Amino acid sequence: MTPVLTLFVLSLLASPVWSFFSEESLTARSAFLLDLTTGQVLYQREPDLPLPPASTTKIVTAIVALESHRRGKDLLSVTKTATRVPSSKLYLRPGQTMSVEDLLYGLLLSSANDASLVLAEGIAGSVERFAEMMTDKAREIGAANSHFTNPHGLTAPEHYSTARDMALLFNYAMKNPAFREIVRTKTSSVSSISAGKVRKVRHIQVRNHNRLLWSFEGAIGGKTGYTHAAQKCFVGAVSRNGVTLIVSMLGSRDLWGDTKRLLEYGLENYETLRVAARPAAPSRSGGQVAFAADKPAAPLLSWEEEKRIHSINGYLLQIASFRERERAESLQKSITEGGYPSFLEQGSLQNGETTYRVRIGPYTELSDAQEAAREIENKSGFRAIIIPATAVTPSPEKPS
Repeated sequence: MTPVLTLFVLSLLASPVWSFFSEESLTARSAFLLDLTTGQVLYQREPDLPLPPASTTKIVTAIVALESHRRGKDLLSVTKTATRVPSSKLYLRPGQTMSVEDLLYGLLLSSANDASLVLAEGIAGSVERFAEMMTDKAREIGAANSHFTNPHGLTAPEHYSTARDMALLFNYAMKNPAFREIVRTKTSSVSSISAGKVRKVRHIQVRNHNRLLWSFEGAIGGKTGYTHAAQKCFVGAVSRNGVTLIVSMLGSRDLWGDTKRLLEYGLENYETLRVAARPAAPSRSGGQVAFAADKPAAPLLSWEEEKRIHSINGYLLQIASFRERERAESLQKSITEGGYPSFLEQGSLQNGETTYRVRIGPYTELSDAQEAAREIENKSGFRAIIIPATAVTPSPEKPS
């Protein structure tokens, strides 16, 4: 490899290729971004790594409860066992009763651990049997790398899932109107009924832990989770301009920062990501980004995808998108010195900020664009996005 091409590859390794957020800033151990409409994976980092899912477990608890023989108005009794579970909880008392519907609101909004045990014992007779039902249901849905031993998600041996599995499970759950209505609710009130001759009703205010409902345009629901072992977790969905994305985060240290950056990445780059799904994120070894050596390139486009992007104006390769012009210019300079006809294209994000896209081309023939994209993938481990060129392609900008 020539020194110039080596510089180009090193620049790719050090740059947040594919998006305007730095991948190094993503703190989650495992992350997954899914297009709900097409089922296409738009981003993934260690998607099949088994990890403790914390209270995102309650998504599966809700699925099993909603599909059980119990109806929403059915009353379930609170046992002593249910009241002894650690928080978070509704602080229910032995002998009280609560409707399945209210228990689900407490479960999914306040992440109430006691509510999860009341549901498990009231539906299956025991926590152990309910956990078996959870695992069986997950496998039925297609979450083959998950195993559950409790309905609340507190850390336990053999209780694990993956970011991919949790996204699949949330996708399934969102098809249930009752689940969908609950997870989109910001605040509500539930009631517990005391045992005895005099019927005493205790009203409990519950508030959704999903901050996106207040702070992210298009948020339509989700479930948070946290334990010391699991760190911060989230599985949820947003819908904006006809696009619905599901995001799954496990083991995050900056949950809302990670989640918002990844969702904005997916929404901003949706049109190009539909054509070419992003490959798995680079693995990390000793804090460094590492790539598999001599990995053969997979076919870049299917026949259907080739038809979809067919253009009489030619084709471009999109390499990266940055908020900072200086970083975009630095990468463009390295690409140009590596022998590729690159240029910057300025665009606007939905929040009004400016983005600078680094692109290569145009190529008259799709086969030439594919060859260049494959060459870049072989040298750097990244796959460029092939997009149709517009009628007037911007002339290459020289870095200032």
